[in-house]
Amino acid sequence: MSYFHRNNLLNLNIFNFIIIFLFSFLINLYYAKFGTFPIDTFLHYDSGYRILNKEYPVKDYWIVSSFIVDFIQSLFFKIFGINWYAYIFHSSFFNAIISLFTYYFFLHLKISKINSLIFTLCFSTLAYTISGTPFVDLHATFFSLIATYLIIKNLGYLNNKYLLFIIVLLFFFAFLSKQVPTAYIVILEGFIIIIFLVKKNNLETLKFIVINFILCLVFFIVILTYLEIDYKNFYLQYIDFPVSIGALRFEIIDISFESLFNKYKYLFLPIVLISFFKYKKLKKKEINLFSIEMFSFLIILAFSLGLLIHQTMTKNQIFIYFLVPILFALIDVEINNSKLKYKKYLSILSIVCLVLITLKYHLRFNEDRKFHELAEINLNAAIAAESIDNSLKGLLWINPLFKGDPNKEILLIKEATKELNDSNKEIMLITHYSFLDSITNKKLHSPNKSFTFDGISMPITKNKYYFKYKNFLANKINQNNIKEVYFFKHEKILNETFTAYFKQECYKLRENKLFYIYAIKCLK
Repeated sequence: MSYFHRNNLLNLNIFNFIIIFLFSFLINLYYAKFGTFPIDTFLHYDSGYRILNKEYPVKDYWIVSSFIVDFIQSLFFKIFGINWYAYIFHSSFFNAIISLFTYYFFLHLKISKINSLIFTLCFSTLAYTISGTPFVDLHATFFSLIATYLIIKNLGYLNNKYLLFIIVLLFFFAFLSKQVPTAYIVILEGFIIIIFLVKKNNLETLKFIVINFILCLVFFIVILTYLEIDYKNFYLQYIDFPVSIGALRFEIIDISFESLFNKYKYLFLPIVLISFFKYKKLKKKEINLFSIEMFSFLIILAFSLGLLIHQTMTKNQIFIYFLVPILFALIDVEINNSKLKYKKYLSILSIVCLVLITLKYHLRFNEDRKFHELAEINLNAAIAAESIDNSLKGLLWINPLFKGDPNKEILLIKEATKELNDSNKEIMLITHYSFLDSITNKKLHSPNKSFTFDGISMPITKNKYYFKYKNFLANKINQNNIKEVYFFKHEKILNETFTAYFKQECYKLRENKLFYIYAIKCLK
């Protein structure tokens, strides 16, 4: 059997194994500390904390993605305590694990150990490190990538029941991290795998795939039942509503070839080059269209295309440059398996090009922290976030959304924390500072993970699920006996994230130096 098991792992070069784990873990740990973009940086912080306090996604706060990521974060908090290091240990660990799988995949391609090490270190530099903190798109992508590695490495053994279960489970975890890009990847790879299985007359494997999917689904419903999360509400929040968002994005998408090529030229060029090598092999009949080698390439191509589709649809920063080292590794395979006269030097040249490309994106995304909108910010002006609370020790605070001295923002947060603690009423806080629940003495009852009034965070007025969310919000306010809803004045979150769901006579606005405060009179 040619699937991942203990003996295979023990056969890895231990020295390289240690280097990759330490480098991947520490590079993410190091760069994660620079700056904050609150809406993304703390997306799973309070939600992980709330799960430990038996407040669950779907039931206690509205979600559109990241169901399983919150639970994984709660596990890291359970082990290491509620603190910043436990938060970034999560993403750093994922960076290390996906890098080890990538190294093993390169070895499977029969790339030399030294070249595999170089490709892997380039990969880990551009993988989770560009975000640093847990991020749903990256979790979904890397769960899917591990499953893709397993499929390619074991393409001739896909009738193995245990292997199939692991692959299906990984894609299931990917989907529970974020629906897309997982759906795009599953559809594209699934189409290719079905053709492969039909060609190999192996329809029995399709039956096992369906059975394993049903098993995962049943087990998940059991978990929802145990947590008292209504599966209909899960379907509404996690499937129905996000589909309506995706449909809208398809309608307004506007992409030019020039823009697409400029952004992803270092992905397109290696794909074209690899395709040329495959074409030459097909022409010379060194391989055939239905060979394992060809299907392996098509599966990697499908994975890359799924991410490209997702990236053109999303509003997030580009995060898929980690594909470059993988594609360059495939080029290295083609060069070394070719009959080119100077293939040794061409291999070295391709590695040098990869290192330079990696350095380019490292400077842009890791050093400048572009992913979190910090490229134009002087990171040297950041100050220790432990002055807000000791649990944030290790984070250097500077927020690109706050125009002014970061010391001033920290003072505002500390004053606000005191005011929230001193309130003798049950309150609901609407904020991007999704760590405040963990450092205050009272529950803040946030109804959402994020608060953008663009139809992404929650259904807005014209969305067909508007009244579903209105009822959800009203129930949260009623169940928790909420008397006042707080907005930070300086955050400039649109007050419509609350007022759009209730009649004007149902609330009264007052304000102080720090907050807009809505006193609730009714829930109509």
